[in-house]
Amino acid sequence: MADNGFLSGLIMEGTRFEGKLIFKNKMRIDGEFSGEIVSEDQLIVGKKACVEGSIKCGQMVVMGEVRGHITECSHLQIQENGKVYGDIRVGILEIKPGAIFDGKCAMISDYRTEKTKAGKS
Repeated sequence: MADNGFLSGLIMEGTRFEGKLIFKNKMRIDGEFSGEIVSEDQLIVGKKACVEGSIKCGQMVVMGEVRGHITECSHLQIQENGKVYGDIRVGILEIKPGAIFDGKCAMISDYRTEKTKAGKS
């Protein structure tokens, strides 16, 4: 997964955010988030983070905990000690040893084609 090092936003440890989060570039959550996340770019869920709700993003790295559905993601990476509880729909799925995934997984065979079709509906 490419990393340009640039963060467009950060929810720091000790911060709780509720609502709808829309961002471009790269967003990192180290605190708590509850609601809906929408982006075509990268979401990073830090080691102490807890995210609840529905997520649609381009790429996602989970080092903390996610509870909810990942409705669309081209590349999901669950790191060691990362936890995902909920159903996911992804193009590429990486689960590192020590990670937890509890839910249903639908693999998108051709992510770009699926995304184009969805936009025309």
